[in-house]
Amino acid sequence: MSFQQELNHKLYISRENNIRHMDYGREFQFYKAIASGDIKRTREGLKRWEISNGYEETEERNGKLSKDPLQNRKYHFAILTALITRFCVDAGLNQEIAYNMSDIFIQQADECTSIAQINELTKSSVMEFALRMRDEKKKNIYTKQIVKCLDYIFDNLNQNLHVDAIAEYLQMTPSYLSRLFSKEVGISISAYIKNLRLETAAQMLIYSDYEISEIATYLLFSSQSHFTTAFLKKYGTTPKKYRDENQTTAMNLNHKDT
Repeated sequence: MSFQQELNHKLYISRENNIRHMDYGREFQFYKAIASGDIKRTREGLKRWEISNGYEETEERNGKLSKDPLQNRKYHFAILTALITRFCVDAGLNQEIAYNMSDIFIQQADECTSIAQINELTKSSVMEFALRMRDEKKKNIYTKQIVKCLDYIFDNLNQNLHVDAIAEYLQMTPSYLSRLFSKEVGISISAYIKNLRLETAAQMLIYSDYEISEIATYLLFSSQSHFTTAFLKKYGTTPKKYRDENQTTAMNLNHKDT
């Protein structure tokens, strides 16, 4: 059977069984909600997705890409992630951040051994993109100097970050930068850096296999005990417990279903 014959046959089957792919308008609005950092609308979209039980292998309105139900869901996850990534890049998310997020999530999907895992990964990855975009949109309320400052901190998080060096990079005096940063962001530069390092550590604990001591060293905490104390103060639990609870709850990729 030629490709055209196969296409005609599939169109005939779809018409006979009244099968239609997902409405583009609704799908587009879902992607736009994520890319705009609209947490409420993103959650509503995920709720609708949950009610329909995601991409059912018996429900061809989303396209049957594989005869194997799990593989079919993985293909759809990769498509979903790729589309969200491009929407977010178009909306202003740093390209390297976006594509690396996409790579991580698709690699995690490849390791999933059940549809339930794919479902959980879908929800967590969508929310991660939406939250990232929400934070990105917040930059719009800052002056160009502070946006450049935030980007510089992000790009050099595993380097020694001193106000003097940042100010020199921005061609500002350290005192003026400190005042402007506190006024616009609401906290001091040092507090912001510490908080961002802890948030990065939390992500590394869930999505990487680095030892806790390696994470502490990479993010320039003076010692593992110092890191643990700071992490406990922010998250109310130790790095080890945080990793154990979140890797099991969010992804369950390191402890696969049998």
